[in-house]
Amino acid sequence: MTDAQPPKLTPPKRDGRSPRLKAPAGACDTHFHVYEADIPLKPGRRYTPVDAGLDRYRATMAKLGLTRGAVVTGSAMVDNEPSLRAIVAMNGAFKGLALVKADVTDAELERLVAGGMTGFRISTRSVGGMGPANLIRMADRVKGLGWHVEVHLNSADEVVDLLPVLARLPIPHTLDHVANLGPAHPPRSPAFDAVVRHLKDCEDAWLNTYSVYNLSKTGAPGFADMVGNVSALIAARPDRILWGLNWPHPTFDVEVPDDADVLDFLLEVAPDPMVRKKILVDNPARLYGFDPA
Repeated sequence: MTDAQPPKLTPPKRDGRSPRLKAPAGACDTHFHVYEADIPLKPGRRYTPVDAGLDRYRATMAKLGLTRGAVVTGSAMVDNEPSLRAIVAMNGAFKGLALVKADVTDAELERLVAGGMTGFRISTRSVGGMGPANLIRMADRVKGLGWHVEVHLNSADEVVDLLPVLARLPIPHTLDHVANLGPAHPPRSPAFDAVVRHLKDCEDAWLNTYSVYNLSKTGAPGFADMVGNVSALIAARPDRILWGLNWPHPTFDVEVPDDADVLDFLLEVAPDPMVRKKILVDNPARLYGFDPA
């Protein structure tokens, strides 16, 4: 008798439409995963990924007009090797975010830097990796590497509670999943205002708008109940906002979105083309170390 396998994710859509938004040159997807069919998977993982390899992701990039990306090692992976292989294959067009544990060696950190990794994640949502308890020590260890940390937490309350620690870090940090500021945390609510103050006061703070579709209750195609929140966050700090597709959309809670809907959401929340260029091109180039477009 064998143990039950973790549930398998729904594949990304193959028949999605083309976006209305014409991406500017150098547009970057700052959050996606690559799952090749033959990668080893971690025991005890929360989900089993679909076959969503680099060739298929490159076709998605071409359809959306994206030319750069930051590949994130998913929590179901045994190690960072699939992400490192994707970075090599893309010949400078990819950077990466590593999945590391608190006992990672200095030699391994240096190897990851040489392989194109530009940061690591902490999480209270994923299995494996590292949580906030190890954040300060790890930030001190990598501060000379040019790395940043992506913060992946369960709720807006967890984000707010961690803000004082994040403000003291010696490295930049990114609040992902829109800092979990869904419809229950609109502008002028305590959690929302705390995040905005943090973005305005801390020059090392960034916010990634990826996974809007997971927070929205109204859903596709327009994710209308998230427009006010994301618009206000962009208005507060347009030079610190990032965009990501979150491909291949690892979620069980909502329908897998059309990739074009995720990109076209920027037409609603950032109608000014110059602001969209900051979000898609200039901001990720600064944080991830890409050459100016």
